[in-house]
Amino acid sequence: MEARIIRRSLVTIAVGLAMGSAGVAHATNGYFTHGYGTKAKGMGGVGMAISQDAYAPGINPAGIAGMETRFDGSLTYFRPERSYEVSGMPTPPGAGTFGLAPGKVDSESEDFFIPSVAFVQQIDEDRSWGVALLGNGGMNTDYPAFDNQFCPGPTGAGGLTPPTGTTGPFCDGAAGVNLEQLAIIPTYAQKFADGRVSVGFSPIISYQRFSAEGLGTFGDMGMSEDPENLSSGKTDSTWGYGAQIGLQAELAEGARIGATYRSKIRAGDFDEYAGLFANGGDFDIPSTYGLGFSLDVSPNVTLSADYQMIRYSEIDAVSNPVSNIQQAQFGADGGPGFGWDDVNIFKLGAQIDGGNGWTWRVGYNRGENPISSQNVTLNILAPAVMEDHFTAGFTKEFGQHELNFAAMYAPSQSVSGPNAFDPAQEVEIEMEQYELEIGYAYNF
Repeated sequence: MEARIIRRSLVTIAVGLAMGSAGVAHATNGYFTHGYGTKAKGMGGVGMAISQDAYAPGINPAGIAGMETRFDGSLTYFRPERSYEVSGMPTPPGAGTFGLAPGKVDSESEDFFIPSVAFVQQIDEDRSWGVALLGNGGMNTDYPAFDNQFCPGPTGAGGLTPPTGTTGPFCDGAAGVNLEQLAIIPTYAQKFADGRVSVGFSPIISYQRFSAEGLGTFGDMGMSEDPENLSSGKTDSTWGYGAQIGLQAELAEGARIGATYRSKIRAGDFDEYAGLFANGGDFDIPSTYGLGFSLDVSPNVTLSADYQMIRYSEIDAVSNPVSNIQQAQFGADGGPGFGWDDVNIFKLGAQIDGGNGWTWRVGYNRGENPISSQNVTLNILAPAVMEDHFTAGFTKEFGQHELNFAAMYAPSQSVSGPNAFDPAQEVEIEMEQYELEIGYAYNF
């Protein structure tokens, strides 16, 4: 009875915490985090073939099959340091260009705290169900409203109309965007073939929030189909739905493979930003798929490797190149987006059982940068250019309790290219990341 009361209380607290704290700022593999769960994060994000906690459905839903009842909660401190730098003087107004103020500008918001929670209930030795509440994000910047003497002014017939203002990167005051995504992942998983094969399935419910400010000048210049819903500064939200399926199998003693597929998550439109995102504010979440392998090379050492693909090309608002502005306005069908490419990700991790309840982990995550040199300008707002991620972590067990820790460092990465609205200028976007995560688990 006592365990049942504790279990119900923890689940209630977990759901309330996650729903009330959906804000995230991850920007590692595009705007997907490098891993889900403190243990996986310490190993570079691997988890296709090896699952160790209730966060497993975030990577492979098959991972909870037969898992004993447990609760996992964690808090992440995430620090992305983002900036952009413009070189070259802008073209004088009147040529239909929009130059940026030369110099370097840092995004002001840098410190984020991100909760995650998950729960698994064992049905029997072969079956379990659970729910995980996990976040993504990354299109998050906050550039100050600095005095900008290079803002365009009126130039007469055929020229630029007066700008909204004379401060900030785009002459409309402080500028930035904020994307927050929460995935609610209920999961059922079961073992077959005498426990050698596991299959899991998850319907996915997503909740997204988005806001943007400081972009009104694009509307003044006739670049938006719906300038009233281009840069309101308001927070708009949508719900979406999708599904995922996963498989894990034991090839031989100590050798495991895993595979998973997550569908595109279809979400409602951001009506407040129908003049920014292509197709009238449409903003779904891309599908992903992956494969993994894990091997116990000794009784105390496990090595794992994963491959993952994120298909950003499915989402026009994210993948359409900014050059589409030559044929269509912001918000229109086929309008410009952030120009992100699909991303291939390779993850490597090692785990060492140190005895006395200690487990040690290290990992490496290599994800492709989704942003090409031709699309840097709009990605001033979302400089998700990271490639290399180095991780480490540990677990300390205390009876039914676990203390988990993971750290990640992603060294500075930058991309340079021409200003899409004034080719006389060069724009460089840059990011560096630090992450610390502490987790607690209770095994019932």
